[in-house]
Amino acid sequence: MANIISIQSSNNEKLKQWKKLRTKKGRLQTQSLLIEGEHLLLEATSAGLSFSAILLDQQKREGVLAFLQRFSIDVPIYELASELFKGIVETETPQGVAAVVSMPQWSWENLVVSNQAEATYIVVDAVQDPGNLGTMLRTAEAAGMSGFVLGAGTVDPFNSKVVRAAMGSVFRLPILQLDLKVGLSRLKEHGVTIVGTSPHAGTPHFAYSFPQQSAIVLGNEGRGVDPSFQPWIDDEVMIPMPGHTESLNVSITHAILVYERVRQSYPHL
Repeated sequence: MANIISIQSSNNEKLKQWKKLRTKKGRLQTQSLLIEGEHLLLEATSAGLSFSAILLDQQKREGVLAFLQRFSIDVPIYELASELFKGIVETETPQGVAAVVSMPQWSWENLVVSNQAEATYIVVDAVQDPGNLGTMLRTAEAAGMSGFVLGAGTVDPFNSKVVRAAMGSVFRLPILQLDLKVGLSRLKEHGVTIVGTSPHAGTPHFAYSFPQQSAIVLGNEGRGVDPSFQPWIDDEVMIPMPGHTESLNVSITHAILVYERVRQSYPHL
């Protein structure tokens, strides 16, 4: 295990750099993010992300060092005074370990694999709640979805709350952030059918046969999908709501649709 470097001052330059990773600007500048907790460290290792530092809470030193014995990561380990550690992480009851890791890098080629017989993409328009996006990412990976296209106004997928809610899926699932009109056009160029959702659409989701190459478009928690994207949408489906409500949470809508896609793709399950 690497030597342990003690940090006891809030004026330490490393500490200042790590605090910047709590912002989108700081993450983009360094192409790295701060993750916390044992589960996310294990997930980042499994996903092959590059580590540049491991941080531990001085008060939880022994337990954290025992956990780190499971790793063969040769990077500096920094032991922070407990108050300094709590000032960097964002959970209320931290486990006492965090790490700085490289941000996953995805290209259009990672997202659209031309020889894939079947694929389903999730297109997201201005979903703002980190818990919603993180849950969608986790659900999508569980359901075998192919990746995400995130448009303007959508919460940063490397926001710490998104990363925690996604439980590691953000490290593995291809995610592109770009103008949705460009993304939708590229998907259509690859023969992908764009499927929108509407409470007024005529086809219930369970009666719609998803094409082999499909993209499901989901919108903002308040207004839904921006009407300006309508020209790119080929088909629309509705989720019947016989009860007394007008809409569903976007992450629930997403889960219902992707698992209908799973049901159609794997009828033997």
